[in-house]
Amino acid sequence: MGPVARRRERVGVGVLLALASLVGGCKRHPASPSADAAGALDAAPEAAATVVQLVAPAPDGGPTPTVRVAAIDFLTPISNRPEWPPKDPTKASDERIGVVRVGYLRKGDVVDAKPQIVQKQSCPEGWYELVTGGFVCGKSLTRDMNAKELADAPHPPLAEGPLPYQYGLNLTTGTPLYRRKVTREERKQYERGLPVGKSDSKGGSSDPPASGEGGDTPWYLKEGAKKTVSLNDLQSREGPVVERMVRGFYLSLDKRVGFYAGRFWKTAAGLYAPAEHIKVHEPKTEFEGVHVNDADEKRKLPIGFVLGLHARQYRFVDGEDKPKRGDHVDRFTIVGLTGQKKVFEDRHYLETQDGWWMRDLDGTTTRPGPAPADLAPGEKWIDVNLTTQSLVAFEGDKPVYATIISSGRHDDKDATKDHRTKMGSFRIREKHISATMDDDSASDGPYSIEDVPWIMYFNQGYALHGAFWHSAFGHERSHGCVNMTPHDAKELFGWAGPTLPQGWHGVRATTDNPGTRVIIHD
Repeated sequence: MGPVARRRERVGVGVLLALASLVGGCKRHPASPSADAAGALDAAPEAAATVVQLVAPAPDGGPTPTVRVAAIDFLTPISNRPEWPPKDPTKASDERIGVVRVGYLRKGDVVDAKPQIVQKQSCPEGWYELVTGGFVCGKSLTRDMNAKELADAPHPPLAEGPLPYQYGLNLTTGTPLYRRKVTREERKQYERGLPVGKSDSKGGSSDPPASGEGGDTPWYLKEGAKKTVSLNDLQSREGPVVERMVRGFYLSLDKRVGFYAGRFWKTAAGLYAPAEHIKVHEPKTEFEGVHVNDADEKRKLPIGFVLGLHARQYRFVDGEDKPKRGDHVDRFTIVGLTGQKKVFEDRHYLETQDGWWMRDLDGTTTRPGPAPADLAPGEKWIDVNLTTQSLVAFEGDKPVYATIISSGRHDDKDATKDHRTKMGSFRIREKHISATMDDDSASDGPYSIEDVPWIMYFNQGYALHGAFWHSAFGHERSHGCVNMTPHDAKELFGWAGPTLPQGWHGVRATTDNPGTRVIIHD
C-alpha cells in the first residue's frame, strides 16, 4: 500500500509510538517510510551541535521568553531528546541511544517553545525544545502563523462538547475521496453511475455506469460490492481520486465548502468528499457516567444502569413474595443501589436508593474486582468487568467514576467472529485525541472510522475509546476494544495517565509520565 494522503495518519502513528505490530482489537497500520530514513542515521556519528538564540534573553528577573510554533506536517513527531529515534537500537550511535518518540502534534497545532534551537546534522533546521517537554525538528514547524503550509490545516479539536470533530457517514459504496478541488467534468467522470445513498448498482442513476479497465463494470457498481473488497482495494489511481469508500465508512469533517463542481465536505485529512453522499452525524448524549466521589453525588457504589426499553419499577408489598410492577423506567436511567437483593421465580431484584426494585433482566450493575496488591496509595486504576459491561475508575481504594461500556463480541462457535476483549492487567501505553481505525476482518466487509475519539491503547491494538456510531452500551458490541460514550471517554481521557501536554494530539507513556493501570476481568 502506497503512502497516500488518507493513510498518512494510520501509517504515521505507528512509527511515532514505535509499535512493531498490532494483533486483533481495533486496527490501524503501523508501517511508515520515515522509519527507513531514521534507520539510515542509526550508526552515523553526529557532528557538533550549534545553539542558535532566536529571542534575546529577558532582563534580570523578567519572564523567560518563548517562541510560538505551529506544526506543518499532518503528523509531527516529538522526541525525548534532540535526535531521531533509531530504527534498530542495537546499531544506534551513542547520540541516539535511548531516544524515543514521546508524542506528536497534528498539522496546525500551536505550541510554545524555548527561545533557542539546536542545529545538528540530523536536523539542520534546528531542534526546538517545547515548553511542555520534548523536541521537534524545525523542518516540521513554522513560526509564521500565516505560513502557506497552514492554509489547509484542519481546525483544532473542539474544546466544547463530547466530540473533537464533526463526523459524516458515507452513504454510497464507491464514493470518491478527492485529493484536490475537481471540475464538473471530473465529477461526471468519476461519479458516473453512483446512486446516492445506495450501496449497490440497483440504485437509480440517470448516467450509464463508468467502465473500468477493459470496459468492465467497476467493482463498486456490482451487486454486494462491499463484501468483496479489502482496504487495499479501495486505494485508487484514478486521477484526483485518492480512495473510494464503501457504505458505512465515517469521515471526520473539517468544514463544508462549495465551488464550481458543487458542494463538498473537506475532511480533517484535507481531502474532499461529495456532500451528496455524506450524512452528517448528529451527536447525542443519552447518559453520563457518575462522579461517585463528588460530595453532592448521592449515588454511590453499587450503581445500577437500566438497559431495557420496557423496564419497570417493582415494589414488594408486606406479606407478599411476588413483586408488583409499577411505573416505566427510561433506558439508561442510572440509580444508586442499597445492596439489598430479593429473589422471585429465579429473577433477582435489586433495591434502589429511591425505594423501588430493579429487575436483573432490565439492567446491569457495577461489580469491580479487588484492587491490585501492589497498588500505591492513591494510585489511579481502571476496573472493567466484562460480565456486567461496567467500568469503575479508582484512586487508590476510592471509586471516582462509574459507567457502562461495550466490549468485544464473543462467539464460542465461530472463531472468525470471536472478538472478545482480552482479560488481564495492563497499563495505558499511549493516548490520542483521535486516530483512524479500520479493519478487513468484519464479516460484512471492511470498516473505517476516521478520528475515533479519546483513544487510550492498553494492550496491542486494544483500547478504551469513545464510540459515537452506536448506543449499545451495557452490551457486547465491538471488535475487541472497550467502547464508551464520547462523553465518558473524554472524562476518562482527561483523568487517566499518561498526561497529554497542552497542544499535543498524542502522547506515549514514559517512566516520568506513566500510564494508568487497566484491569480487565469477567
